[in-house]
Amino acid sequence: MRRQQHRWKFILLFLAIFFSLPILAAKLPFLAEKQHVIESSKQDTKIAYAANKTIPTKVSETKKGKSFNTLIYFTHSHEAYYPMLKERQQTITVYHDATNVQSLGNLFVKHFKQNNINTDLLNVDAMKVMKKQDMTFYQAYDAVRPYVKNQIGKKDYDLIMDIHRDSAGKKVTTTTYKGSSYARMALVIGGKNQQYQANEAYAEQLSKKLNSLVPGISRGVLRKTGDGVNGIYNQDLSKQIILIELGGVNNNEEELNRSIAILGRAIQEAFVEPASS
Repeated sequence: MRRQQHRWKFILLFLAIFFSLPILAAKLPFLAEKQHVIESSKQDTKIAYAANKTIPTKVSETKKGKSFNTLIYFTHSHEAYYPMLKERQQTITVYHDATNVQSLGNLFVKHFKQNNINTDLLNVDAMKVMKKQDMTFYQAYDAVRPYVKNQIGKKDYDLIMDIHRDSAGKKVTTTTYKGSSYARMALVIGGKNQQYQANEAYAEQLSKKLNSLVPGISRGVLRKTGDGVNGIYNQDLSKQIILIELGGVNNNEEELNRSIAILGRAIQEAFVEPASS
């Protein structure tokens, strides 16, 4: 009789432990974490980064020890800054064929090189192309598109930036940090682009890093869609293309120079040598 009682006690104890295992697994952090890792490893990398807004493996992991290549171009190449025109005793105007956003190209090359970033400047003045082809201002993205497409077909770029100047006033486009003023940046993503989530992932990572270096220097990531906007900005040509509004009409060259230096450092820290998690 006692043997039979012990046998039943053993069976009941076994069943209690067996049915409580799932509850224990959920309660113990190391078991739950292991289960999550196994499930995540089955996901496709490209789908995962677009959905979770993390940076693709191409940039954040495989670039260690390799050159990081960037391409910079200027769709609205003649967008001008009033203080730069005033300093050079030129007519104060919104657009200028010589003293403009594109004339800042060498500053990008200089500051990016200091951060171990290789930079190519697209050798085309898009607004001159528009004038020659009798195109309207709203066709600027069409005018520059074949040149961008041709260049990215020649070389594999890790980040491509279309640099613009915003029309907003100084209060919106300027921030001060530790006694120095900076031209603020807005990162624009075209919501009509079918792969916009990929471009947006790059932009959000860069915006976050910019603000960690100089609080408020990034105005954030602006997704544009709907009537009255281009909504694609040629970002369908590559998942690595970001449109950056660098300062506004009232930012001076010193502020622009400081911000370009911060942009180079942000790219280096966010993409070239990301911090280990």
